[in-house]
Amino acid sequence: MAKISNISGFPEWLPEEKILEEQILRKIRSIYEQYGFVPIETPAVELLTTLAAKGVVDKELYAVKRLHAEDQEEAELGLHFDLTVPFARYVAQHASDLVYPFKRYQLQKVWRGERPQKGRYREFYQFDIDTVARENLPLSCDAEAFTAFEQALSSLDIAEYKIKVNNRKILAGFFKSLQLDDAQRHDAVKAIDKVDKIGKDGVLKELAAAGISESAASTIITLCDYRFPLAKFESEISKVDVDEPLFLEGVQELITISSLISDQAREHTEVQLSLARGLDYYTGIIAEACFLDYPEFGSVGGGGRYESLVSDFSSLSIPGVGFSIGITRLIGLILDKKLKPITKKSFSTVLVAVNSEEDRVQCNTVAAELRAGGVNTEVFFKSPRLGKQIEYADKKGIPYVLFMAEDGGFELKDIQSGEQKSVSSVSELIAALQ
Repeated sequence: MAKISNISGFPEWLPEEKILEEQILRKIRSIYEQYGFVPIETPAVELLTTLAAKGVVDKELYAVKRLHAEDQEEAELGLHFDLTVPFARYVAQHASDLVYPFKRYQLQKVWRGERPQKGRYREFYQFDIDTVARENLPLSCDAEAFTAFEQALSSLDIAEYKIKVNNRKILAGFFKSLQLDDAQRHDAVKAIDKVDKIGKDGVLKELAAAGISESAASTIITLCDYRFPLAKFESEISKVDVDEPLFLEGVQELITISSLISDQAREHTEVQLSLARGLDYYTGIIAEACFLDYPEFGSVGGGGRYESLVSDFSSLSIPGVGFSIGITRLIGLILDKKLKPITKKSFSTVLVAVNSEEDRVQCNTVAAELRAGGVNTEVFFKSPRLGKQIEYADKKGIPYVLFMAEDGGFELKDIQSGEQKSVSSVSELIAALQ
């Protein structure tokens, strides 16, 4: 007999937990569709050369190889670690078939080979939105995607949240003003992005290891103290004495986006100049969302703007902007902290009880008519005493049990109240159950 054990980092939910997840997904999907985003799906695997091109640590990638592959056969495919790189490849491949601006949402699993811990999994669902356009993508698209992302978080109604934002041009311009070379800028981005994990002293050590002078490192550390509401960004950023054009361009972009997003989104957003997001493809606005009461769970969503990601797979210029919600991390948090009640264990509204196997054909016929009328209906799989069937409905959270009456009518029992009433026809049943 095979040994049964949990695989660390690969979560499994019970049916009632999956129903809760589906309720949340419906809310998010509905909001994204209101903004005109349409669904796509890409393969679970991509070429390893595709996945490893954009700042991803190789050890986080899962390679895919046949179990009985030849000894010298190297893996060419890997499970995708996010949905943005596969989306860029998808856009490049289908560029002539898409209508621009192309606005997609995508809900799929991704895989990362990192150490499992609270809120971090090796296999998990992400729910992404992105907008791409040919040649030019106005900042209005950044603002729209950001507003939709914030509205999706708000719709969850589970805890107070905050979205941290920055602009990669602000960082790049700041580092450029310190005369850092390209390699040092790259290392500086990686270092300050970890300030909440390793602290300022840890950042200083990494900056020193990158060959950045003590004075420049000290100036970089000042970025970590710049945290203020987005509504105050324009006045606060004027206090930062940097006249590098790239820095100023990033500042102006963030000001413009702030003016275009919803009031609610602006109220929930805070500028943090230390925010960098580790992946190399971001070029403009970047964002991360978290729940204020549960910092140990880290980011539950984020994203940003990219100019050349699609260009890695095509000669076309197709800039984009997108944001992602980590669905599995979100559900893990909700279940762990009991932030939402489990309201359903089943989608069924009614259980048709079976008095005897001679009645099963009639029970199936009535159930089919109820389903045709829009009522989710189960027929009990055996014909034990009726008390067992009522008990099943109660355990599964099915609110009503239907009994066949001797006169050809029906008896409908409300499980919660215990009330039972006679109903003469299926049409009357449908009206009552709806």
